Amino acid sequence: MNRGRALFLLLSLAVLVPLVSGVLWSASRTGASGDEDSLYKYLAIFSEVLGLVRSSYVDETDLAHLVVGAMDGSTEALDPFSLYLPAAAVAPHARAAEVGSALSGLIVLRSRGIAYVVSVEEGSPGERAGFEPGDVLAEVGGRSTREMAGWEIDTLFAGEPGARLECEVLRRGEAERKTLELARFEPAGPRLEQAEEFPMLRLPRLAESSAASARPLVARLAESGAAKLLVDLRGVAGGSVDAAYAVGALFARGPLGELRERDRALATFEGTEEPLWRGEIAVLVDGSTLGAAEVLATILRERAGAKLVGVPTFGWAGVRSPVDLEGGGRLLLTTAFYRGPEGAPIDEALAPDLLVDELSIRFGERERKLRDLILDRGIRLLRGEAESAEPLAA
Repeated sequence: MNRGRALFLLLSLAVLVPLVSGVLWSASRTGASGDEDSLYKYLAIFSEVLGLVRSSYVDETDLAHLVVGAMDGSTEALDPFSLYLPAAAVAPHARAAEVGSALSGLIVLRSRGIAYVVSVEEGSPGERAGFEPGDVLAEVGGRSTREMAGWEIDTLFAGEPGARLECEVLRRGEAERKTLELARFEPAGPRLEQAEEFPMLRLPRLAESSAASARPLVARLAESGAAKLLVDLRGVAGGSVDAAYAVGALFARGPLGELRERDRALATFEGTEEPLWRGEIAVLVDGSTLGAAEVLATILRERAGAKLVGVPTFGWAGVRSPVDLEGGGRLLLTTAFYRGPEGAPIDEALAPDLLVDELSIRFGERERKLRDLILDRGIRLLRGEAESAEPLAA
C-alpha cells in the first residue's frame, strides 16, 4: 500500500472512530429521553461513511478489518476498560479475564493506541523482571503493541505458567528490554510497618481475605494507643471492591457506598460495627491507585476524615458488562460505578488533599523518587508540618 492510500485509510478511520464512539455512548445511555433516535442517527451516519470508504478507496478494502479498527478505537475512546472483542477473541479473552494479573502481577491498559503499565504488584514476576508503573509497552514477543488490540495484550499476559515474554519498554525516553516469565506467586497481605514515628498500614492488594487479615492489625493499633496512622495505597490496583468496603468498615460505621447503574442501585455497603480504631489518617495515593483502592480511599476520606496525600489517582472504579453482537463478537462496556459514602461515582481521579507536584518539591529533592516524596509528605502532614493544598478541579 503506498503512502497516499495509507493516509486515506487512516483519515477514514479517523472519521469512523468518533461515529462509532457516538453509537456506543448512545447505547450506554439507552432509556434516557430521545436516546433511541440518537442511536439510529449515529448508526445511519456510520453506515453511510463506511459505504463511502469502501466505494471510494483505490483498492478494495477488507470490511471486517475496517470495522474492527473502528470498533477497537471507539471503545478505547470511551475508557481504558471498555473493549471490543471479535468473535474469535471472545473465548480466549474470557480465559484471560479469569487469570487477570495472577501470573504477571501487571495491569496493562491502552490509551490512544499506546499500551502502558498501570501497576506492578509487590513480589510478582513483573516486579522481578524490572517493570515499573508508567512504562510504555512498545513490543511484546517481537510485535509492536501499536498493531495489537487490547484483548491480544490481555491474552498474552495471561498465558501458560512458564511462558517467557520478551518485551521492550520505553521509560523516560529510553528503550529497555525485559523478560517476563509468567508464574504463580503468593500475593502480599496487609502488614503494619513503621514510618519514622508513625505506624503505617500497607495494603499491597485488596483481596477477599484482606479485611480479616487487617482486623488484628487495626486492633493492635487501638491497644497501642496510636493516635495517627498512615494508610499506604500507592500502586494498589485491581482487587476486590467488596474487600475495600470490608476494610473501610474497620474504620467507619454506617453507609459506606453503593454500586449504581444509572438510577438503580445494584448493591449497597454498610459498616455495621463500631470502628476498631479512631484517629488521624493520611492515605498515600498515586496514579496507580485504582479501582478497589480508590473506593477505600474515598471511604476513609468521607467517613474517617482522612487526608489523601500524593498525586491524583487513576479514576475508575466500575463494572464492565458484556454486550453480545450479531456474528459472535462482544463489547465489554462500563455500565456501573462504585460510589463512596457521599454518593459521587468514582469515575474520575481522586484529587489529593495534599498534592505532591513540581511546585511542592524542594531543590534538594529533585533526585528522589516520587514514591518516597509522597511518603515524606504524609509523615510531615501527620506531624503538622504541611498545610493541606486546595483540591484539584474536578
